[in-house]
Amino acid sequence: MSKKAKIVIADDDAGIRATLTDILTERKYAIDAVENGYELLVNLKKKSPQIVILDLMMPEKDGIEVLSAIRSISPNTKIIIYTGFKKYENSIYARSADKFLLKGESPEKLLQTIEELLENNTP
Repeated sequence: MSKKAKIVIADDDAGIRATLTDILTERKYAIDAVENGYELLVNLKKKSPQIVILDLMMPEKDGIEVLSAIRSISPNTKIIIYTGFKKYENSIYARSADKFLLKGESPEKLLQTIEELLENNTP
């Protein structure tokens, strides 16, 4: 598994973006952070990240609106929905993603999820 995996964090909360960026950079991942769905789509067209950590509720273009576009633009990118809304846990959106995590879960849970997705994505 490559520790240089590219990950994009899409979340409108600057604190969450900064915290996740710090945690993941410390683990040697290459991180881009964007604050809405528009920025995410632009990023995906320029780069091919292995993983997108996607907040569902963002202003302008939210995670729900970009889920299918992510699959079209970057079909091999794994999607982790990372939201504070438990009500989406069993939704069609959660089933469209590769993993669903609530923001209250530990950073270790997110790191473990990333590692599992990367391991399962290697040929």
